[in-house]
Amino acid sequence: MGEERQAGIPWREDLMANTGRSGVGAAVIALLTSPGFAVITTWRIAKMLRFQTRWGHQITWLLVRMLMRRGCYISVLAEIGPGLILPHPTGVVIGEGARIGRSVMLYHNVTLGRRAWDEPGCPTIGDNAVIYTGAVLVGPISLGAGVNVAANAVVTRDVPPNAVVAGAPARVVRTEAPGRMRA
Repeated sequence: MGEERQAGIPWREDLMANTGRSGVGAAVIALLTSPGFAVITTWRIAKMLRFQTRWGHQITWLLVRMLMRRGCYISVLAEIGPGLILPHPTGVVIGEGARIGRSVMLYHNVTLGRRAWDEPGCPTIGDNAVIYTGAVLVGPISLGAGVNVAANAVVTRDVPPNAVVAGAPARVVRTEAPGRMRA
């Protein structure tokens, strides 16, 4: 995960990653037609308002409930870098303490969380990672930059950069990812 952090909402990078366009018109169209962009925008607003206003906790609660109505749960305690892509946000669960780098793509039914409710630690995902449908990442693990996680993989150990992992439990099947593949 990159060491540089931007202040404020990384709205423009999210918009560019999800639509390839920039500007107010593109944002309005994306909010109406792209559920993934709508989810990440709602989450970023909830995270920003949490401690900013007198009614921040109540507004945050309402916004998180809106996300749950879309079929996903993203904790406001998670750290998400700019450029997150959620092509199909249904079933996505990002637990508190999860850290996600820049330009990461998460497909539907991906879970990032703790190994057990009483154990600390959530996954840290490096920049430019792609996590495919149904993958489960649990525990205080670290995924390097450029990692591809296959569909339905269960990752419980650290993964080196640019690797491809598959299986349950996940094993490294290739050490150099062939590049970012989009569906």
